Amino acid sequence: MKRALPLLVLCSAALCSTALAESASLRAWSDARSLPPEASFAAKLPSFAACEGADFDRSKVSTDALSAYDNMVKLVTSMKADDPTRLSLEPTLAQMRVNYAKAAPLPAVQIPATLAEALKNAQAWLEKNEAAGWRAFSASEDAKDAKKASQAALAAAMLGKPNAALAALLTAQKLDPQNAQHLVNLGGVLNTLGLTGEALVVLDAAAKVSKNDSGALGWSSAATLNANRGLTLADLRRWPDAEKALTSAVDSEPMLAEARLGLARVLTCQGKTAQAAKFARAGLRRSPSVTPPPAKTTDPQATEPATVEVSEAASAKDVNASAHLPASFTFDLSRGQDFTMPNLKLPQTPGDALALLDKYQKLHDDLHARWESLRKRSEDVEARFRRQPAASPLVQARREALWQAFLHVNDEPTVKRLYDSHHKSDWEVSKADMDFSHCESGCIMPEISIKAATAEVKRALCVPAMLSQNDKWRSAMHAHAENLGAYLKASYKLHTALAANFSDPLWHERASLTAEFLVTTEFMGYVGEALHWAKDIRSYQDCVASAASSVPDKVAEDLLTPRADPCKAVFDNMSLAFSVHVVSFRISCDSMNVTAVTPGWIGAFGSISEKFATKEYTVTVGIQEGASVGVGPATVGVKSQQGAYVSWGASGITDAGVSITTSAKANVKDGATSGAQDVLKDVSGALSDKWSFIASPGGVK
Repeated sequence: MKRALPLLVLCSAALCSTALAESASLRAWSDARSLPPEASFAAKLPSFAACEGADFDRSKVSTDALSAYDNMVKLVTSMKADDPTRLSLEPTLAQMRVNYAKAAPLPAVQIPATLAEALKNAQAWLEKNEAAGWRAFSASEDAKDAKKASQAALAAAMLGKPNAALAALLTAQKLDPQNAQHLVNLGGVLNTLGLTGEALVVLDAAAKVSKNDSGALGWSSAATLNANRGLTLADLRRWPDAEKALTSAVDSEPMLAEARLGLARVLTCQGKTAQAAKFARAGLRRSPSVTPPPAKTTDPQATEPATVEVSEAASAKDVNASAHLPASFTFDLSRGQDFTMPNLKLPQTPGDALALLDKYQKLHDDLHARWESLRKRSEDVEARFRRQPAASPLVQARREALWQAFLHVNDEPTVKRLYDSHHKSDWEVSKADMDFSHCESGCIMPEISIKAATAEVKRALCVPAMLSQNDKWRSAMHAHAENLGAYLKASYKLHTALAANFSDPLWHERASLTAEFLVTTEFMGYVGEALHWAKDIRSYQDCVASAASSVPDKVAEDLLTPRADPCKAVFDNMSLAFSVHVVSFRISCDSMNVTAVTPGWIGAFGSISEKFATKEYTVTVGIQEGASVGVGPATVGVKSQQGAYVSWGASGITDAGVSITTSAKANVKDGATSGAQDVLKDVSGALSDKWSFIASPGGVK
């Protein structure tokens, strides 16, 4: 019978060839988010949608009053929808909004009569609100060339400065007035800055010159236009028109989470709450709901367990209701390590069990010492972990999502089936042991002791009974070894694959130790079953027919737990680095940063977190189709779907993602590529002129 043990919650040196597989999928960090059920959105939608127009002019509200309002919003949205405190505070917040709207009403939106008037108004807004920034940009070299101005706008948007992007886009449009991309991006920026009338006119002008082509990341340019236009129409409370534009955007480009969130608002304001909740929930992730491919199963006719495909594990009962997408959808699982459970020598006879008892005891003691060492190391890591400064909110959220996937490995259907099978076979082992001498009544050996009048009668009964039960127990142990080995092989491969997505040494160590702790605990439990059986045999050794003929020096091979290296940006579709204008962008498995070498004129503009309340937006950046990119020593072609995106909100970067498609091979040694630091080098020279600014109402909080 297995003794309960506490659970821990917490390329080799030789050259190997790693294929950079062909893949057109986008790795979106928001896809790793855990989603609440649709029902939880019902109470939040009215506040999110603001259908009654109880908005106010923030510039006319005192600093103290504005701070009180923002703090109340932050407090309420941080609580769960069914929190009694939230329910009691929401009426107060709604009344504050109404009072502020009366005291500082927004002026009625005026729709400019012409594109020229809209552009003139936008420039006037800059001269009034960002005079220093506008002068700094106008005096820069970026103001003299349309392409430079567009790239400068991209840089400003990536740094969270849509106001600075406005200055550059106005100039880019002036120097290249027939460029539809300038107009679409300008319309998105104007919407984000609250210049709704101007945004609509600019986007209507864009529709007249727009081409039905692909923009950055291969996303439909027409869909981006419709998304920006639909959100602008929603701000004008033209709900049916907004719904039509946003529906078109979602239908033609499913990756536009911004349009799904816009539809959530528009549908709410038309009383279609049930539909709105679906879009609000789906909009929290970049990728739309998809049905994952079925997990591969074990061939029941096979003499050995079939290879387990952990990368396709997913729950397909109701994908829209799934709190988590499959790990294979959100993380790279290509570097999981193989694990083989050591083969344990089992006694063919009761005499063998007696002879093996000391060996089992020694092995169990060694495994327990190893288990204790892992436990202490894990405690040390957890102590250091608590002292570690938090990363940026987005990176921290990414690592937490990765850790949650790690803790839920047993929920992946392929692993779960194996887990359930191993528990079932473990019960059969325990039952054979209990039937022998550990049941409440009717156990084999105690019953024989009761019935036998003499030692001779007892031996005549117990010797064959012990031989028979040893065969049953041994058969159960063989079946359990097969099931346990298959489970540990699958779970360890998935655990180490997920651990390889951590670049932070402490996170990686935490995950690696937990994976090693699991297999050590389980194998020690299996050895414990054998040890317990041998001790039971010793308790009735007068029933042993004969001694063992020989005892092996080792009863099991060594327990080997190979580790996956931490992420070093060597994955085929997880990493990208580039520079544009003064901005440097870098993203890999669990780290992302956007920095400015020197802010230049962009630094003269104010921060979005100070002026633009809860507005959000997304910037996409494309790589030239057919361009050559360095991958270690190799050169590979790329497709139009390649690139990256960054989403910004008042609190900073809220989401990011990358799409990398290559088909080269690179030699990998110790996680590095032929002396290069990264597989995918900086691709600044391969950036296309395609980029998009997509407005967003923000997620439902």
